[in-house]
Amino acid sequence: MKQLSSSRSLVRKGLLPGIALAALALAPVAWGGLQSQTVFCQKNPDSSGHCFGNFVGFRQDVVPSSSASFRDDMVGGRSFQAYFTPAGAVTHTIYSCIPDAVVGELWEQALSSRGFFRVEWDAGGTCKYLRLVNGSQNTNF
Repeated sequence: MKQLSSSRSLVRKGLLPGIALAALALAPVAWGGLQSQTVFCQKNPDSSGHCFGNFVGFRQDVVPSSSASFRDDMVGGRSFQAYFTPAGAVTHTIYSCIPDAVVGELWEQALSSRGFFRVEWDAGGTCKYLRLVNGSQNTNF
């Protein structure tokens, strides 16, 4: 019974409403207008590698030569190509790959995607993995 009476005294003193307000202050924040600007590429010693980011990130990178593109031509030549300057480098590196049949199934979506992407390729320059994510944070195309 002693705990019950001390709970009642907390309510009477106004501490319980204060605790409830503090809990509300810790609630998750809605990120209205959040915009992601992501850009990163890496090439391994064997020439395999990956790039990820979004077109906003590549376009607004501090290095003006940064760019990324998914390409398709009239004779079926498809490729991914990015220009990115790794940290500490003085010039950009070209990252590219040609999709295999599995990744090629997503190429039409890649051509029209305006969101986040991740491309991975093997040592022979074949795109082996493609991830596409469209989301509200990838705006300002």
